[in-house]
Amino acid sequence: MVLRVDVVCAALEAVYGGLGGRRTVALSPQGRLLDQDLVEQLAREDELAILSARFEGFDERIVEHVATDVVSIGRYVLSGGELPAMVLVDAIGRRLPGAIRAESGAVESFSAELEGGLEFPHYTRPPEFRGWKVPDVLLSGDHARIAAWRRERSQERTAS
Repeated sequence: MVLRVDVVCAALEAVYGGLGGRRTVALSPQGRLLDQDLVEQLAREDELAILSARFEGFDERIVEHVATDVVSIGRYVLSGGELPAMVLVDAIGRRLPGAIRAESGAVESFSAELEGGLEFPHYTRPPEFRGWKVPDVLLSGDHARIAAWRRERSQERTAS
């Protein structure tokens, strides 16, 4: 099944009154790989239309003339664009003001605070379970040493 260009254009015109004026993302394994930079860009948009197809995808005229972006959530094929649409909506939605506490999203994988790298490991109580211990530095109360440890672990994860 290929999504028809006339159907997509009619739907966009019915909802928005025209084709232009907003970013329109077509989801396809052939598109730009979704990353945090693109998520941040899309989260700043006032309006965003997401197009997802089933099985074979889109009439190529949709990609050439209607979509402003073609985005892939990974280098694999799914039966349809519903799951990629949910991934995109979730990634964008959590970046919108008020979706999560600002401090919750400040230091996480791919954030500027971690220089675009992966997040450090997290631990909970108890400090020892079945002989598996929380690193001593995290129990030290020394915030500078803890911050340094976290930076080092982040860099190690990112490099591997």
